[in-house]
Amino acid sequence: MSQTTAETGASSEPRSSSIPPRRSAAPAPSRVLVVDDDQAARKPLELLLHAEGFVVSSASDGVEALEQAGRTQPDVVLTDLEMAPMGGIELCRRLRELDPDLPVIVMTGMTDRESVIESLRVGAEDYLTKPVDWVATLWRVNRAIERRRAKLDHDQLRRTLNERLVVSSVREQEHADAEARQRAQLNALLENLHEGVVIAEPDGRVLMVNAAARTILGVGDEELRSVDALYANRALDLAGSPLGDGQRPLLRALRGEIFSDVESVHVRPNGTKRQLASAGTSVRDERGNLVLAIVAFRDVTDQKRLEQQREEYLALVSHDLRNPLTAILMSLFVIKDSTKQASLSPDEIVKLAERAERNVGRITHMLDELAEATSLELGGVPLHRTRCDLRQIVMSALDGMDDARAKRVTIDADEGITFTLHADPARLERVVANLLSNALKYSPADGPVVAKLTHPGTEVRLDVVDRGIGIGAESIAMLFDRYGRTAAGRATAPGLGLGLYIARLIVEAHGGRIDVSSELGRGSTFSLVLPEHATSSATLTTRVA
Repeated sequence: MSQTTAETGASSEPRSSSIPPRRSAAPAPSRVLVVDDDQAARKPLELLLHAEGFVVSSASDGVEALEQAGRTQPDVVLTDLEMAPMGGIELCRRLRELDPDLPVIVMTGMTDRESVIESLRVGAEDYLTKPVDWVATLWRVNRAIERRRAKLDHDQLRRTLNERLVVSSVREQEHADAEARQRAQLNALLENLHEGVVIAEPDGRVLMVNAAARTILGVGDEELRSVDALYANRALDLAGSPLGDGQRPLLRALRGEIFSDVESVHVRPNGTKRQLASAGTSVRDERGNLVLAIVAFRDVTDQKRLEQQREEYLALVSHDLRNPLTAILMSLFVIKDSTKQASLSPDEIVKLAERAERNVGRITHMLDELAEATSLELGGVPLHRTRCDLRQIVMSALDGMDDARAKRVTIDADEGITFTLHADPARLERVVANLLSNALKYSPADGPVVAKLTHPGTEVRLDVVDRGIGIGAESIAMLFDRYGRTAAGRATAPGLGLGLYIARLIVEAHGGRIDVSSELGRGSTFSLVLPEHATSSATLTTRVA
């Protein structure tokens, strides 16, 4: 074969000094498949490649070449174009189907350019013209192998990167799932807290308002996306003055303040007021910037009410109960001293003893009222309902009075009407007795009192009318509250101010209502309205004032 320079068409032919060095780091010699039906041309090429360190296999046509390729898995194929029964063009097409990255170099005569172009179109990488130049052949083989290895390395790198990306994506997803689980667990924890929790971002966007917070604030399922929406309702300080924005707990936390047990009064959308104790803090990032503000609060309304009641109990013990106790002690002291000196007659000693007895009765009555009010508030006293008549209850209450007082009361009721109830007669008698007693107490000594019974619709009504001192409009609002007493009442008669409070609780437990209309100096009318049939539970309950 000729050793002269051959035309390639792909690039100018390199000389021997331009042959790229073979890769010394290859783990094994490269494999070359030589395909040519002309043994005289094929054999020298095999020897040349073998001398260069390649592992060489050969085939005399395309069919045999496909078998060899499947068995030896060459790194490059050198093939003649004109062969039977399968030529180089079809071999290129079939090899590409087996391995799209396998480089094929076709060898053909200088006049066979159309076949060269077709072979390149179906997948050949390069071509050599016959007779081949040994230097150009080695250069093209090495270049094809380098390209193949670079392509394989690139594909391997891409697969490795893809695998790493997949692993990284899986890990990120696992991390995201773990964070989602943690958020869900945290949300579940916050949702089940009895304290209200509100979390907001620095821009004022509210991230969370838990169920307890919605209940305490009285906002239900309303959308609370911002601090402005959260604080749409009024807030007051403990003195009753409007709370400024600078004092709002969440806004303080958004400014980075840390605080605890800050008390304020929240006005719910329905107008009711609840006293809250709040604590606030914030979360900052690694640069110290505030990223979250958190406020937790609890409803201390009932707690404060109990504390107030405890203080009132102490005041009662130290004042209202002290006066009759002092009178008892004085009576006992006089009796004891007079016994030693025989300075009092038996009648005078009896009067002192009766005075002490009356004061003991006052104390007993006060203690009974305190115990009854507490029991009713706790809702632990059952109602023993039965069929009863309100007229008979009024008459029974009058029977418990002394004759002089009972004679001042007139029952005004239609004899042809029954005033039947399904109620607890003992409890209602307690209410009626209180209303009649108050009417007599705050009326002139001979002033009449009327107990008027009516039956409007499905209700039974009792109006207790007196012509006494009357009640000022400013005092009526608190008359049925615990310890509610007017100034005139405190001056006229001793007591704790629990009678009407207890009456209200009993009436409301029956599903009824109690009210008063009055005019100073002209008397009062206390109205008791009850349903014919039971409309509430069988146990006394109370409402928070």
